Amino acid sequence: MTLHALDPAADLPRRPDRVLVAGGSGAGKTALAGKLATLLALPRIELDALYYRAGWEPREEFVEDVGRACGAPRWITEWHYPEVAQLLADRADLLVWLDYPARTTMTSLVLRTLLRSLHQEVLWSGNREPRLRAVFTDPEHILRYGWSTRHAAREELRALARQSPRLTLDVLRFTRPAELSRWLLRLTDTSQGPAPSAGTVTERRSDASGLR
Repeated sequence: MTLHALDPAADLPRRPDRVLVAGGSGAGKTALAGKLATLLALPRIELDALYYRAGWEPREEFVEDVGRACGAPRWITEWHYPEVAQLLADRADLLVWLDYPARTTMTSLVLRTLLRSLHQEVLWSGNREPRLRAVFTDPEHILRYGWSTRHAAREELRALARQSPRLTLDVLRFTRPAELSRWLLRLTDTSQGPAPSAGTVTERRSDASGLR
């Protein structure tokens, strides 16, 4: 796959129809996907809702459901499950990469986990994140996961570059949240009028944000 780097300071060469948002846990993938879904009028695919059943158990139908969802002509979703990384990248026409320093993503992840723990926020299929102190005893705790996978997006992109050489994927890379904010302001100003209305591929809580 040929990864075509776009200039964040320039306008998009075309209005994307299928968008991936990549980055480490805590980078803000879900928040950005929501903003872009509104700006670009794209239906959301909620990967976490498709992945988890009660008890944080993965759903056996996950890959099949994602394949069906990304077969639609227009969508936006986060990019963080290795099982469907290639599948989604083969269909996408733009990948927005939040390539922030680990200190930025981990600080955000700690704050998010703390708030969810304090408020006992209900996520997908009735699941709740464990208490923050469980990071010392649970090897699958989100904070330990976030640290161990902080370079996962970079590794996945390198793998993509070695595969499917006939495909091309536009990539927008941001290394600081301020860069993203400036781009979003410019995109808001240049977003053109009527576009197909956005929807949601899976039923979801309106205030839920991505686990990973």
